[in-house]
Amino acid sequence: MALQYHNIIITAARADHKGVVDVEDNQSWKQLKIRAVPLIQYMGIGMEGLQKMLEEFQAENNGIVIPTQVRWLANPHTIRERRQNQKIAAS
Repeated sequence: MALQYHNIIITAARADHKGVVDVEDNQSWKQLKIRAVPLIQYMGIGMEGLQKMLEEFQAENNGIVIPTQVRWLANPHTIRERRQNQKIAAS
């Protein structure tokens, strides 16, 4: 709704700070949880594996903008232990 008053908002904002260049609508993002991610493929050293995952998301979804940091939902060591325990239990 504020975009109806785009020019008024820009003028007022620039009166306070000359660096303001534009006003955009707010985007609502839902959390996206991906399960059963292949750890061998994405569990790199530090953020290396997650960076690879992010690059693949962007390559496969032209124009996607991911506004937050991609992260594991649990400690990577805990994830590895759980996977190992699941493999042992399945044997």
